[in-house]
Amino acid sequence: MNTPELTSIEAFAEHLMDDHRDSFTFEDARAVASCARVSTNVVIAELRSYGFAYEPRPVEKTVRGIGTKNDRWTGAGHHGGGGGEDILTGFAGKEG
Repeated sequence: MNTPELTSIEAFAEHLMDDHRDSFTFEDARAVASCARVSTNVVIAELRSYGFAYEPRPVEKTVRGIGTKNDRWTGAGHHGGGGGEDILTGFAGKEG
């Protein structure tokens, strides 16, 4: 990506003004950071200081249903429980 608007933060700010844009995305900041060899956070902070708004990345949300597997371990050696029942019946501290 050797486009002139990505060579520096100032050049990208001018590009945004020329396009009549008042905000930028994470992908924009990452592209500028890569070409300008600076951190993406530096690009975001400097563009914000110029008065541009930052559009954060959208968070993908998933809906868990009845058939969705949970993240709990259910492999070999899993005894279930693990709550108060094991403590009360002595399983948690039983030897042998």
